[in-house]
Amino acid sequence: MKDRKRQRENRRIKHQEELLSKRSECGYKDMTPYNAVLRIKTKGKAGVVLK
Repeated sequence: MKDRKRQRENRRIKHQEELLSKRSECGYKDMTPYNAVLRIKTKGKAGVVLK
């Protein structure tokens, strides 16, 4: 029999959204949208990433 807990874990891994890119369409580094989404996902607990 399959383990339901393991099935849920695998589903969670497969259905994660990918993070926004740290680079804009033009190729320069723009951290504003990346940091904004990261703060939303962690409910404001994430710090600002500068690299």
